[in-house]
Amino acid sequence: MEARRVWLPCDGDAFVPAVEVKAEPNGGGRSETATVSRWCAGGRQEELVRLPTARLKDLSPVVGDPSATCDDLTSLPDICLPAVLHNLRLRFASDAIYTSIGPVLISVNPHKRLGHLDDFLRYCDDLDRAEDELLPPHVYRIARAAFTALVRTGKSQSILVSGDSGAGKTEACKLVVACLARLAPSGRAGATEAALGGALMLEAWGNATTTQNKNSSRFGKWLAVALDAESAIHRCSLQPYLLERSRVVVHGPGERSYHVFYQMLAGVTAPAERAALGLKSDASEYAYLRPSASGPSVSSAADGASAAEARGEAAAEWAETEAKLAAIGLGAQLAAAVRRTLAAVLTLGQVWFTDPERRGSLCSPPSSPTSGASGVPPDDAAAELTASAHAGCASLPAAELALLASLLRVEQQPLHEALVARHIRAGRPRASDAGVLKPLRTGECVDVRDALAKDIYARLFDWIVAAVNRHMTEGTRAGVAHDGNGLGNGCHGGGGDGGGGD
Repeated sequence: MEARRVWLPCDGDAFVPAVEVKAEPNGGGRSETATVSRWCAGGRQEELVRLPTARLKDLSPVVGDPSATCDDLTSLPDICLPAVLHNLRLRFASDAIYTSIGPVLISVNPHKRLGHLDDFLRYCDDLDRAEDELLPPHVYRIARAAFTALVRTGKSQSILVSGDSGAGKTEACKLVVACLARLAPSGRAGATEAALGGALMLEAWGNATTTQNKNSSRFGKWLAVALDAESAIHRCSLQPYLLERSRVVVHGPGERSYHVFYQMLAGVTAPAERAALGLKSDASEYAYLRPSASGPSVSSAADGASAAEARGEAAAEWAETEAKLAAIGLGAQLAAAVRRTLAAVLTLGQVWFTDPERRGSLCSPPSSPTSGASGVPPDDAAAELTASAHAGCASLPAAELALLASLLRVEQQPLHEALVARHIRAGRPRASDAGVLKPLRTGECVDVRDALAKDIYARLFDWIVAAVNRHMTEGTRAGVAHDGNGLGNGCHGGGGDGGGGD
């Protein structure tokens, strides 16, 4: 049997080029098994496996030189899954993370900073001198092609960034916006910076640590960049969708809630303000932030840094987050309201319930970090309950209820009633009809509590987005008269990333 090269399935490398080096005949003179070895440049071979010859015939043949790579998969001598994966693997090993498929770009996340990709100005100079099709694969090339088509045709263009969690969508979107800002700098002061800042603003509010990615976007987003008649950035707008609300109240083993909670806990250092917000010393003291028993501590960094270093990084990130809030026009009073709202969400997670006579009652959570956020405390926690003015309903201790009401800027009694009872009115509602209160069961109280926390955070998120959009469109009416062209940058997640409405 003549030896031939084939693509051999391999657990570690998907497919590897291999060559049949020896066939062993059976008693009838026919070959029964073949020894297949990895093919290496220079003639070196490494034995892999013995296969039946019948299975060997089912393997795809290797066409061309398997050690050669190309930056456009349409140029492969044989376009098949093994050849595509092998080409991507060889390029990734040499830090060539971008590969084209015609007008489509494949980006493989290196999970490290690549120095040659940081030379932004030099690459943009290359963009100014070269035709799009002559440039090597890069996110900048995609952005340049969209910009060129927009200027040439006058029609809006779209760039879709899609991939699994940890694929690098957020970073790719940053690079797209940065390149557009370089290609179409605005004549209006601050417009270019607003476009860049708008793309980065929501990371603290909509990104979280998952098992696959330390900075995973838990929402989808559409960023529109409008150009004026001079092909300069005129205004920008950001449209998020499908924020993963459930992450506010629960997250899986080894994962975390949204970055902004940890940043605030580390960054708010004034004792008086911490006391007013009721902030605790560590994230693990909050039911909504408490780490799973089978996952890493939320106080430790994934890189193995100490808890003190991780807290220092979070404090620095909080300073950046507050600086961005100030940059989009939020004054001291609004920034304080944002902090109160975040603290209120965390405080809601500290509301626990007992089930005396199958009715909902409120109490403070136990200090044990293993109790989770189920809303059901140990039996001895029921001793902390105080009587309510409504039959069948118990209430929070005065200090706890006062803190939550103060943070939300609402009255204590209506807040308590909303958490443990349902208002029922018969017939047509009238202002004079107060109706009746039906106490909720423990599970229903927990659902109400979590739903309120998720809704408050989602509304805060939408409010931040509205503030970002106002900042990015500031001065539009008094600026350029012509506005008809635009670039759209959509970031969409697959495989569980990019958000989940619930």
